[in-house]
Parts: sequence; C-alpha cells; structure tokens
Amino acid sequence: MTAEADLLSIADRMAAIQQRFVQSRSEMFLKSEDQAEFKGLAVEAKAILDASLGHANDFSMNLIDAVNSGSGGFFGGPSFACVGEAVVLVRAAVNHLRRQPLMRGSALRPAAMRPPYVDPSRLAAIRASSGSKWDLSRLAQMCDELNVAHDNDCFMSIAMLVRGIVDHVPPIFGCVSFNEVANNYSGATSFKKSMQNLNHSLRNIADAYLHVQIRAKESTPTAVQVNFSADLDVLLAEVLRIAG
Repeated sequence: MTAEADLLSIADRMAAIQQRFVQSRSEMFLKSEDQAEFKGLAVEAKAILDASLGHANDFSMNLIDAVNSGSGGFFGGPSFACVGEAVVLVRAAVNHLRRQPLMRGSALRPAAMRPPYVDPSRLAAIRASSGSKWDLSRLAQMCDELNVAHDNDCFMSIAMLVRGIVDHVPPIFGCVSFNEVANNYSGATSFKKSMQNLNHSLRNIADAYLHVQIRAKESTPTAVQVNFSADLDVLLAEVLRIAG
C-alpha cells in the first residue's frame, strides 16, 4: 500500500472510533480498548507522515498538538473533538501528498534520502509505551527533536540532545548516572560496549561544545563526529525492553 492509502485507512478507522463514544452524565468518553486503538493509529499516522514529509512537518506537528490538547492526550482518553480533528488532519495530509509532484532521482529532498537519527519505528514504540511506571513523553520529545536537528544539520544540537537522552534514562536501569549504566548494568557485552562509547566518546564531544568557552579560533562538529545513532538505538531498544 502507498502512504496515501495507509493514511486513508487510518483516517477511516479513526472516524469509526469517533462513532463509538459513550455519553455519560457529564461527558462523552471512549472505552479503554478504543482509546488504545486511537492512540496507536495517531502514532502510526505520525510515523508515516514523518517518513513522507520529513520531521516537524505541519501535519505531524498539528496531529500531535490535537491529540495532546484533547482530554488526556496520549496519556489518557481523547475527547470527541480531538478524534474528529485528527481525522480531518490525516485526510488533509493525504490531499497534500497527492498534490505533490512525483520526486525521483536528484529531485528527491536530501532529508528524505537520509535515514533519521532515531528510527521512526523506535520513536513510535516510545510514544506508544504506556504500560510502565516510567513516563517516556520527555524521552519521545528529545528523540523527535533529535531527528529535526539531524534533518537540518544542527550538529551541535545533536551532540547535546544525545547527551541529554543518556543522562535522562539511568533510573529505568536502576542506576543514578549513565556512568553506572555503562559500567555496572548486567547487559550483554555488546550492549556494554555501545554504552561505554556513549559514555566516553559522546560525553567528551558534547562537553566540548557545551562547556568550552569562546576562543580565538574555533572548530565546529561534522555529521561524522556526532553520529552515535547506532549506539543510541541499542540504548533505546533496551529502554523499551525494560520499560515497555
């Protein structure tokens, strides 16, 4: 199926969910299984839109805003209006995709040719995770902004955001610091090697751009210098395994 067909299917399923709202004395609400289905559809639609239009595109951003502004957002039941707005946004995105000229070869946007820093399926899983005592919403936001920075060659921001992520997740591993995760967490040897690379190489590079004061002559990072995407994916996979 094409992206347009997938999105239309999602919009139709969202519209069907809107018909299943239950009226209580004070408000309309969805049953828990319908809430979960809507949440999954919204995440799936955003992943398709990000892959088709690039990260931080207008449709993805408005879809997330619509869901988050509904009653409870991603972490509770959506409102009737929220579901209706999501349906309209997804269908509008399909119209936009259909209006775009076919892009082949050198006409393809460079950002679309470049793999995202955080894989869309990994980010979708983080956004959809709800069975944990850990709130992964901030982690999802940092990963989303990391992809935006990557799309726009913001190399210093990439280093700072990856460092922010590694400093954010240690409690999930039962650790106080990421240094403890890298050295003491009882994972596989390959996992430890990836974490030690993040702990030493990444941290040194990020610190250089965060804390070094202005000098008479400066250097700036390149895409190669801040490419820790593989090691970060290993970390995020383990976060989901534990917290999911």
